[in-house]
Amino acid sequence: MAGTLIPFDPYSGAPRALPECDEFLPELARDFRMVVTTGDGHDSARGLLAGFGLVNHFECIYGDLFSPVGKPYGEILRHLGGRPEWSLSIGDRMSADVASDTDQVVTLLINQGDDVATAGLVFLIISTLKRHAQDFPAAFVAWRETLEPAPEAMGPSYGGEIVEAHRTSKGLSCLLLTYRHPVLDGDRFIIQI
Repeated sequence: MAGTLIPFDPYSGAPRALPECDEFLPELARDFRMVVTTGDGHDSARGLLAGFGLVNHFECIYGDLFSPVGKPYGEILRHLGGRPEWSLSIGDRMSADVASDTDQVVTLLINQGDDVATAGLVFLIISTLKRHAQDFPAAFVAWRETLEPAPEAMGPSYGGEIVEAHRTSKGLSCLLLTYRHPVLDGDRFIIQI
């Protein structure tokens, strides 16, 4: 997540903190324990986050996480005493940011287009999920059932396949994707903005 919070500005090419982080990270911390997971080294990620004044928002940093697909969120949550069904992965790469060892963690993929998402938009998505059901996978399914199918978004993707896709039609613009990969047990629920 360190790289997700410090995206490159599409116009200048310079790194910058995700807009509105200072406002919304404390809001998220009221309801969630927040950690950073990254393929980068622990010290490198800590330095990057510290350089942008963000490191103190996080309980800990899990670095050097490499696997063929995803990250070991289930293992990390067991270590923290967390519940996968009430956990979100927020990232910017499908191949790296889905859970490799549980199908209960919903993934929010940001910065998938030309515009950089704001922390406020991330907060809005999380608030929407919290309103729909008693846990995030159930909320994803309930929300998906109210949306229009987006068959053009289905098909092969990052060594796996998008087997279901739905698009919001008003206001908030996002895709709800069901992703299946041959090395992962179960489907992964992904919200792409």
